[in-house]
Amino acid sequence: MQRPRALRAGDMIGLIAPSSYIFELWRIEEVAPRLAALGLKTKLGRNVAARRGYLAGTEEQRLADLHAMFADTEVAGIFCLGGGYGAERLLDKIDYGLVRRNPKAFVGYSDVTALHLAFGKFARLVTFHGPVAMAALPAWSQEQLRRALFVPQPLGPIENPPETDPLAPQFPRHTVSPGRARGALVGGNLTLVSTTMGTPWEIDARGRILVLEDTGEAPYRIDRMLVQLALAGKLAECAGVVWGTCTDCAPSNSSFELSLSMSELLDDLLGGIGKPVLAGVVFGHTREKATLPLGVEAELDASAKTLTIVEAATV
Repeated sequence: MQRPRALRAGDMIGLIAPSSYIFELWRIEEVAPRLAALGLKTKLGRNVAARRGYLAGTEEQRLADLHAMFADTEVAGIFCLGGGYGAERLLDKIDYGLVRRNPKAFVGYSDVTALHLAFGKFARLVTFHGPVAMAALPAWSQEQLRRALFVPQPLGPIENPPETDPLAPQFPRHTVSPGRARGALVGGNLTLVSTTMGTPWEIDARGRILVLEDTGEAPYRIDRMLVQLALAGKLAECAGVVWGTCTDCAPSNSSFELSLSMSELLDDLLGGIGKPVLAGVVFGHTREKATLPLGVEAELDASAKTLTIVEAATV
């Protein structure tokens, strides 16, 4: 795997919109001061305000910005402005040779998972499952992002945000299945992992620690996607699983009494795979979020409820 250069104060960050149209264009104005808090300058892709229906412009426009930022020698890292839908449309058109020749810190989550999977597989690039540039960046999340991108050393333990009341935790972790494992991190948003199955860009979970999260999905849909991964052999071949959170994933009121809870279905589908499984690591669709370097070695101790990055993600 190629590791990008660690960011430094004064570096230029390229901003792209590879997925959904940004309906509130004024929000782009908030990004520069947000990244300036990290000591970074920003450069907007030419087409970030473009629109084609629900997409942030045509495939040609979105690809042009992605390729331009990787080719631009002034740009040290690339942040996606947002997620939504549309990144998968780009996968068969990306110049992976260009990406491979110009390794840069690449950051985003949600729909950006499609690009994480593709860059990891075809450009052999370590990327970062972390905040999109238009998302809130509270102090704790900002520090996690800074540690991941600016320090060319292993991140060490991936913590959850500090608890204000330890007797009523907001961010509890749960051992679904005990045990320890070591492997490179791979994954991201479960929906994108699911919808790329059967394509050249499908996830390679062999000997890796599978990290998954999602939002706005009813339990039965999470069930369906996890069963797909099981039937495809992905759960059998992985080293272990880290389930993040699933925000807004409760059943509707009308079906509550008929539904499995998230804890029940995770116990059902992940508790018996014979691998260590840890739930409750805070990343993805949450206000506070850790930044996970994808493609680097980590150690999972589900019994102790820890995930530790043991390899540097940057140089």
